Amino acid sequence: MGLQRGPGAEEKQEWPIEGVIELVFPDEKTAGIVYESVLYEHESVPYRRSRIDFLKEGKKITMRFLASDNSALRGTLNSYLRWIKVAMDSLEV
Repeated sequence: MGLQRGPGAEEKQEWPIEGVIELVFPDEKTAGIVYESVLYEHESVPYRRSRIDFLKEGKKITMRFLASDNSALRGTLNSYLRWIKVAMDSLEV
């Protein structure tokens, strides 16, 4: 799985706020299911005030958030964490 950038990533914009989250899953299969579940949202939701690099490598998912302000970072971060939680909860059913 490769690096995915949010829509409009090529636009020149200043991103003064940055955050990185790395999630390590019990196995590659679980990481793959979660990654594929969130990938649809990642590719379809337009963000104007933030950019997200989304990468799966083995059993690890890395998310790099770049944002124009704290509110944009918080909102984007909350969305991704919520999508990941929904994917994890659905695995437990």
